Amino acid sequence: MILMFIGPSSSGKDTFFKPILEEFSLKPIILSTTRPMREGETDGLTYHFISMDEMNRLEKEKKLVERRDYHTVNGLWSYATCAENINLEENYLVVNTWAAYQKYVEFYGPEMLTPIYFSMDDGLRLERALLREKMQANPNYAEVCRRFLKDSEDFTEDCIEKYNPYVIDNNGTYEETRAQLFDVISLVLQREKNVARSLQKKNPKC
Repeated sequence: MILMFIGPSSSGKDTFFKPILEEFSLKPIILSTTRPMREGETDGLTYHFISMDEMNRLEKEKKLVERRDYHTVNGLWSYATCAENINLEENYLVVNTWAAYQKYVEFYGPEMLTPIYFSMDDGLRLERALLREKMQANPNYAEVCRRFLKDSEDFTEDCIEKYNPYVIDNNGTYEETRAQLFDVISLVLQREKNVARSLQKKNPKC
């Protein structure tokens, strides 16, 4: 099972990623990217930071579940998921986009994916994004603005209607959002266990 956190930038996905991983003993899917490493990030933990040549090689060898290219103010940045890092007998958590979600569904099937969408007021989200960028050694406010405007195109109500995710309201306190996530993920994982038990009863081992 792959649980996918989806939402616009600075909507809270990264804030809850590590706590939820630990609380439910999930495995992270670490994406690969060609963008520069930011202050406080760690190669192999935050992302696998690779060259564009390496990204293109993996795609040519059909080792990518999905790939997204972004034309930023600093040039072309790519993000991707490598299939070699995923064993579907385990439960995973990943942060990604609607476009990537659709690719995962095509690759693994809809029954293996659970989308969880983070909803947040745009004004609060922009405020958080600017505060986070201010902490960088070399703040790039132009890129923050580009992402914010692009998010309005990529994360629409139409997507929510189309993909029917669990929606998390992240306009309240940390504790309120965590409680919503705990209830949703507990439900999803319990449902998966029930399905597994049902299959075992139908197909008992000799």
